[in-house]
Amino acid sequence: MNAAQAVAAPALVIDARRRTPVPPNGILERRIVANLIEHLKRAGFHLVHVFDGERSTRVTTTKQAMELIFNLDEVSVRFYKTHPAHWHGVLLVLGNGCDIVSDWNFTPGDADGFNAAMEAFDATVFA
Repeated sequence: MNAAQAVAAPALVIDARRRTPVPPNGILERRIVANLIEHLKRAGFHLVHVFDGERSTRVTTTKQAMELIFNLDEVSVRFYKTHPAHWHGVLLVLGNGCDIVSDWNFTPGDADGFNAAMEAFDATVFA
């Protein structure tokens, strides 16, 4: 995905409740996450859960996921390609700007191409 293919981050309810504007780093991270989700959708992966370290919440849209993600400091966003029980997690650490995508997991051999899709995503395109 390049800057020309980028999607805009959705407006979030949690941001409307803020007393101060979202800082530039927060805006950057929202663009990165929205585009990461879109990138993985284009690669055939489905958004399934947001895991906050204690509880996994089912989500079906980018906006639902982002409302949860940007209310936390660290979160795992779960994706699957063929079956929801065979998910991959992407660890996001908020406050790290272009390095918000901290880690991800995939199966040995990368049979469904998740690692390849993650390696192809460049968060710095959105900076």
